[in-house]
Amino acid sequence: MRRGANSTAGIRTSIRLRAGVATFLTLTAVLAGNSVATAQDTAKTETQARVTAASEPLRFSISAQPLAKAIVLFSRTTGINIVSDGGIPASIQSPGLSGSYTAQEGLSKLLSGTGMSYRFTGARSVTLVRMGSDAGTTGSVGADGSIVLDTVTIEGRIESAWGPVDGYVAKQNASATKTDTPIIETPQSISVVTADQISDQKATSIADALTYTPGVSMQSPAFSRMADDVMMRGFNVATGNGGMLRDGMKYQSNVYDGGQEPYGLERVEVLRGASSMLYGQLTPGGIVNGISKRPTQTPLREVNVEYGSYDRKQVSGDFSGPVNEDGTLLYRLTGLIRDADNWVDQTPDDKVYIAPALTWQPDAATSLTVLASYQHVNTRFATPLSFQDVSTGRIPRDLFLGEPDFDRYKGDTYTIGYDFGHEFDGGLKLRHSARYFASDVNWDYMLANLAPVMGSDLYRLASLRHEKAYGVTSDTSLEKTFELGNSEHTILAGFDYYRRGYDSHRFRGTGFVPLDIDNPIYSGYPDIDYGTDRGSDNVSDQVGFYLQDQIKFDDKWVLLLGGRYDWSDSTSTSYQRGTTTEQKDDAVTGRAGLVYLFDNGIAPYVSISQSFAPQIGIDALSGETLKPNEGIQYEAGIRYQPEGSNILLSAAVYELSQKNVVSYDAFGDPYQMGKVRSRGLELEARAEFGNLGIIGAYAYTDAKILNSANDWEIGQQVDMVPYHTFSLWADYRMDDLGLEGVKLGGGVRYVGKTNMVDSIDLIGTSEHVPGYFLADAMVSYDFAAIDKKFEGTKLTLNVRNLFDKEYFTCAGSTGCRYGEPLTATATLSYKW
Repeated sequence: MRRGANSTAGIRTSIRLRAGVATFLTLTAVLAGNSVATAQDTAKTETQARVTAASEPLRFSISAQPLAKAIVLFSRTTGINIVSDGGIPASIQSPGLSGSYTAQEGLSKLLSGTGMSYRFTGARSVTLVRMGSDAGTTGSVGADGSIVLDTVTIEGRIESAWGPVDGYVAKQNASATKTDTPIIETPQSISVVTADQISDQKATSIADALTYTPGVSMQSPAFSRMADDVMMRGFNVATGNGGMLRDGMKYQSNVYDGGQEPYGLERVEVLRGASSMLYGQLTPGGIVNGISKRPTQTPLREVNVEYGSYDRKQVSGDFSGPVNEDGTLLYRLTGLIRDADNWVDQTPDDKVYIAPALTWQPDAATSLTVLASYQHVNTRFATPLSFQDVSTGRIPRDLFLGEPDFDRYKGDTYTIGYDFGHEFDGGLKLRHSARYFASDVNWDYMLANLAPVMGSDLYRLASLRHEKAYGVTSDTSLEKTFELGNSEHTILAGFDYYRRGYDSHRFRGTGFVPLDIDNPIYSGYPDIDYGTDRGSDNVSDQVGFYLQDQIKFDDKWVLLLGGRYDWSDSTSTSYQRGTTTEQKDDAVTGRAGLVYLFDNGIAPYVSISQSFAPQIGIDALSGETLKPNEGIQYEAGIRYQPEGSNILLSAAVYELSQKNVVSYDAFGDPYQMGKVRSRGLELEARAEFGNLGIIGAYAYTDAKILNSANDWEIGQQVDMVPYHTFSLWADYRMDDLGLEGVKLGGGVRYVGKTNMVDSIDLIGTSEHVPGYFLADAMVSYDFAAIDKKFEGTKLTLNVRNLFDKEYFTCAGSTGCRYGEPLTATATLSYKW
């Protein structure tokens, strides 16, 4: 068998993968068949669509609000794709639209008094233009009911914070306010990684997707095969119930539940800094919020076939569109099957992911989207190593250090949830979301960091783990926009609930098992001490109420005020000690921020925000239960986004601190006397100039331990957090240079040296993990350049770590892992 794993588990995995491939290909074939039928139906219904666009009355219920938001609702009702020639300023307000009108009548009324006009450029497409900017007439009805007008250049589309982005520059976000808010009006640092960026850079994990984002650090890709584990501004945000979100709600109950598949995401929003006012229990670093792909009104069909390094084979597909003729029911099906090896011998990198979604939208005011997913991961855990073993290169980075008949990481995760929204008469908006998450992980591996290499022998200890987790989460809110004097208020009031369960059973081997790294001969299944269960059962509940007001006055100032009250109740049972610890906590957190909007696109801001995170245990000094961690952040920044451009430049400075941190003495006793402070500077540039796309980032992070139970830790830089990181990505479509259809891209990433807090020697010096430069490259060819009959067919080659730089990351001196070597992937895509 492949990988030399002659076990029944390997046979079962192969059968499961083949069954998964067959299932996915069958679904693909069915959808492709339906797509042909849909294409035939399109020709038949296009004339009807033209008549509808011109003359058929529709029912509208759109309140007075910013024009950009009103246009999104109008587009959903009519099925007309509306784009803007030059963008829509955030300050422009629409009077709203209520009653029965044709699409042409309704759009005219929606734009009344806004200084905007429009052109129909097809049966289902409209371009908005400024009055006096050669707006021309609004069109005439042809003999077949269509609108006949000259074609104009389309420069962008109306963007929703929960929808797709063309290119790399997002202008809206939902993570910072839980409302559809322009980034430039947000008084806190936020980055949006778009689906186009994920695709162009061939990111296969959340960690990969964030490598060009400022202020983010992570372990090597050897770890991110199994888990999304990232740090922001010096703090870990991927704790069990921490900052990894999906669609604005807590996602996992345990960091090892399995990471989010980036192919299933429309965007990844990164909100940096303390953010408990909206999301409750969090560490101060911030949140990473994956936004799921959702059904689309416009038909979408995509199939990708990949082959790459280490026999990587993958098929993925994404299909969406209307289910019925009136477009009130929409579907989406996204999925992939991967069968791959890894740069480490005898280590698979297999995955099955499928995510169906269905949207019911009976009118412009009501929408219900059901989202589900299933993910199976089959790989092997990358055991941590000692700093001495990796820094000297004594252990080859491709050597498998486990036991083929024992090691496994097999995880299944399931989600089902919904997002409901309704706008009442008068503009009051109700939104209610809920999700159930479950995971089942078998995670067995050989620990190889407990003793250094002795001669040529590495001494290992077996670790066997079986873990089940679940999460139930919901978020309900009311949003109302109204004017008061010369100010516009957007009030958001809501409550959320999160129940987390995590049951872990952990057993160790009965003794060390040596492996000769010069001549590895594997010993087989190790002896396990099943009499001592080192695991625990953890259950916690969190309920929070929040109130937020976004106040815009004089069309220049944006004031953000918010507060929240949380209750937390948790129970932890230790299987080894047979003890149960119960704990109740509550906390008040807040946030305030102020932005000023200059006419030239410059927007400076200041803000203050708080965070809290409960901890379970007893303080060894006081004998009392541990208090929650508390964080506070002060931030000042400036953004630049010229009106009508595809440019967003951002800069921020901050000071972020966390108190009540638990530190452990030499005997392992917990003392709640720790404090960590992080200061830094972050710069980010996202821009598109014609055929050129650019993403640039720099961060300086000074994250220090200010207090600890161990005197030697005080004053040290936090583990894994470099002082300096830098990245730059650029790509260019070569059409204007005579190479039609060719697109070239490349990037560089620099990660500075990092500290290891636990590596202090007798004279007070510490080891440092060396910094490194990595380079990535991409080239693609659009076959439509040869002949239009190949429209939608593209071949892309991606290379990560182009110069095969050998590097490693360390979370402490015994938590080191090698980084990813050079990997290349070729992808043939077809969209129709």
